[in-house]
Amino acid sequence: MQIHDAIIANLYPYDVDENLILKACVDNDILTDDEYHPESKESVARATIDILSNLISLSSESDSGYSLSYNVDKLKERILFIAKSNGLADIVNEYDSKPKVYIMS
Repeated sequence: MQIHDAIIANLYPYDVDENLILKACVDNDILTDDEYHPESKESVARATIDILSNLISLSSESDSGYSLSYNVDKLKERILFIAKSNGLADIVNEYDSKPKVYIMS
């Protein structure tokens, strides 16, 4: 399996333009045709999250009579799941909507 395939698997069920995948790979210092290994799991997760984040701002698109809309809350849930599954605390903190309790001493 290549990095490209791993990203597509993480994106499922969302289908995106190939250029988004290529850009996310460049931004995360990975090559789409490199072999996927467990060591690349975090980079692939970050690339996937970058792509899904782009879909949040899009929310819907149409082309030649074909339209597609995205549930923003579900996209955020998917991002949060991927972030938690890969130990990406910075992204978890950004997307986790649960109230946080801070203890002041």
